[in-house]
Amino acid sequence: MTEARTVTGAVLFRVSEHADGTPWISIEPLRHIPELGKLLVGFNLPPTFDVERAEGVVRYLNSCLEDVSLTFFGGASVR
Repeated sequence: MTEARTVTGAVLFRVSEHADGTPWISIEPLRHIPELGKLLVGFNLPPTFDVERAEGVVRYLNSCLEDVSLTFFGGASVR
């Protein structure tokens, strides 16, 4: 059986923009969780999405999702 370790924490979804103005979504931990603080998790959006549409997605995600879980298998970790 593979060893696994899971960390869970509350996050805030945010709209960010690439240098060319293309929006994307990132997550930001709401409390100190060492593993989440060392990662940048981002979600690229379809090219048809503008900032306003991305903000709508972020509002939806923040209203529906409470936590993000990361599971590390086989001793993998974020240091």
